[in-house]
Amino acid sequence: MTICLKLNGGKSLDQVDMLKFLALFASLFASASASVADCGAGKSIFQIQEQSFSPEPPVANQPYDYWFTYVVPDGVQVDAGTAKYSLSLNGIPFTPSTDDLCTQTACPKVAGLHNESSTDTWPSGVSGKIVTKLEWFDANGNLLLCSQTTERV
Repeated sequence: MTICLKLNGGKSLDQVDMLKFLALFASLFASASASVADCGAGKSIFQIQEQSFSPEPPVANQPYDYWFTYVVPDGVQVDAGTAKYSLSLNGIPFTPSTDDLCTQTACPKVAGLHNESSTDTWPSGVSGKIVTKLEWFDANGNLLLCSQTTERV
């Protein structure tokens, strides 16, 4: 079976050209997409329930909101720890920053459902693939949660 697509100029695409066309179309569509993922790989003590950001795509010099909800299991209480923030642009990593967890979010963290959110301004002049990672650790270095966002602008 041959698949043929007629273009505006009357030219047609054969199967190979169509696959190239669809791949190009998909890559253009994907370049405007974003993702948010739990990067804890099942090893986090806290379980992320939901996370998102908006607007999509971000707009230069405009507010950009990120939020997530997570569950602290019964019997767990966290009074101290660290928050690590990592960023890469087009595959080039920047030096991560690490802060005291309880200066970044309210402590103690006790069993139950929690909501976190932040708003920042999306910078102008930034283009390409941006990957950010947020990792929380307890005072013993155990991974509490991990959230990774990938954005193409």
